[in-house]
Amino acid sequence: MYGETELELDQSLKVPIKRGEEMARRLITMGCNTEDAKNLTLLTLYDVAILIDDSDSMISEEDGQRKETLIKFVDHITEIYSMANESGILAMRFMNSMGGKKDWAKKSQEYLDHHKYSGVNRIGTELKKKILDKFVTRNPNQSKPLLVLTVTDGAVEGEKQGYLRKVILDCMNECERAGKERDAVSFQFSRIGDDPGAAELLMDLEKDPYLGKYIDVFPVEFSLERQLEDKWFVVCHIQLFKLLI
Repeated sequence: MYGETELELDQSLKVPIKRGEEMARRLITMGCNTEDAKNLTLLTLYDVAILIDDSDSMISEEDGQRKETLIKFVDHITEIYSMANESGILAMRFMNSMGGKKDWAKKSQEYLDHHKYSGVNRIGTELKKKILDKFVTRNPNQSKPLLVLTVTDGAVEGEKQGYLRKVILDCMNECERAGKERDAVSFQFSRIGDDPGAAELLMDLEKDPYLGKYIDVFPVEFSLERQLEDKWFVVCHIQLFKLLI
């Protein structure tokens, strides 16, 4: 997407390289180690979209702790990515609600506190409709690879078994037919809370022999809630899973 000739690459990477240098210096002053800071500058080459599970279990389970974890998760991602792209997160969308936010670079506490949480986890359906169709498969003007972060607190509901897998594979194939590289989009899935159905979903995705090249999951053996106390661990794992392969 950044060009094929040396001249094209020089022109298209000029701004990201400069921004990356500024980003690395800032990250180091914030306490990030030098190696991770350098790696995180790769985010200047990517757009980021977040798909959020806003089912009612986000507030009804674990005394509302899942929502608090979600807020912290979104804020960590937004803070770091806004250094890579001053416009912020390309899109923040919800599984059960219309709308969302575009070019998001703010703190999310007030916005996510007032959001209505209800419905189920149609992850494949909403991923296709609200993220992939709009920003990848039906977007001939896509200028950067897209990193899609999906966060859920439960298993897939309200759609056919295996539909999420089909959505991801169809997207890869459509990118290829459209002349885009298959790495035009990458997927990362994280679990909030302790729901065993969500853990099983992530493990099945991770073990899939066909999807493994395009997706990654935040390890289910780690508690996202506890790991968020170490901002750099979470940010580096979530946002760099594919960029460093």
